[in-house]
Amino acid sequence: MKKTLFFALIITLLLGAGCNRQKNNAKEHIEAVALTEASVADFAKGIEQGILNGRADAIDKVIDKENIRQLVSENSIVYSGFDVEGGQAYFERCLQVGEQMVAAVNNGGDFAFTRQYTDKELHHIVFRTYDNYVVNFYDFTVDTSGGKLLIQDGFIYNAGCLLSKNVEGAMLYNLMLQTNPDSEVKWLQQAEEQTRNGQAAKALATLNEHQEGLKQYPAYYQLLIANLYQTDRAHFAARLDALKDEIDERHLLLHKLLYFTNEGKVVETEECINALIPLVGDDPIFLFLYGHANLVAKDYDNALQCFVTVDKSMPLLWDLWQNELRCHKALKDNEGFESCLKRGKDAYGMSDAELDKVRQSF
Repeated sequence: MKKTLFFALIITLLLGAGCNRQKNNAKEHIEAVALTEASVADFAKGIEQGILNGRADAIDKVIDKENIRQLVSENSIVYSGFDVEGGQAYFERCLQVGEQMVAAVNNGGDFAFTRQYTDKELHHIVFRTYDNYVVNFYDFTVDTSGGKLLIQDGFIYNAGCLLSKNVEGAMLYNLMLQTNPDSEVKWLQQAEEQTRNGQAAKALATLNEHQEGLKQYPAYYQLLIANLYQTDRAHFAARLDALKDEIDERHLLLHKLLYFTNEGKVVETEECINALIPLVGDDPIFLFLYGHANLVAKDYDNALQCFVTVDKSMPLLWDLWQNELRCHKALKDNEGFESCLKRGKDAYGMSDAELDKVRQSF
């Protein structure tokens, strides 16, 4: 968003500035956005369109950074981190959530505004990302600040915590690594490295041994769940249930949904979907995931029926297209297979040679 030696001019300039300020204030007053269901819906739709058009700033620029800063600064150590070199820049980087959303879309996935609601006079908007069979939801609160609608905070389903808490944990971790690397954060760093190197059992042992010092970091639970899946996939759902007193139910529901879907557990997938719909809205991605669970379970007729229905309510995702092709192939429906191939060719602007490669991959 000149000096002069003549007092008369100075007075004139000051008076003029005062008039301009009054005009600007009046303009700001006129343009100030009222906090209503309609304005919040338009706000959310604007974010959705921006992300789909590849603009990460469509959401990053409307996060109330000052409010998040105040929230994370309630932690005295994090508060002191703003005075450390690079502290403010790291804070800003932690709030760049739009990049993840745009990346999902660019990778053949999708982004959508799925629900709006009010709870205890707080306005909420819910967004969903989809990328390679992974779904995430963001439940943001919206309020006015400086005459504009801004995101105040919000629960991130795959992080299992509020945006502010995720930022606080990341800043605390980063600061401790810089100022006290021999503290408990060295174990979290070790667990991260072990996870990256595919040493799930070792990472799990590290996290369990040092859990009391690490539970304050959201990354602890994120690493814990990832390594539980790698080390005990058959009993993963039960292991998640054992954490219900420590982890937000929404976080557990999301992980269960993705687990049951990819395991082809149709009944359990449907139960998770029914539990999530009141929270995030009745999103067509749920029918896609339910169809995928049927596909993994080799119920190709039901799977195809789901995918054909989803086709009518959202863009032709790459994974949706591939799954439809798998169903047609399994059902020996050559006509349906070729028709589906053509739709994909048109949707993705593929050449005949590229399409032949897809055909031969089935």
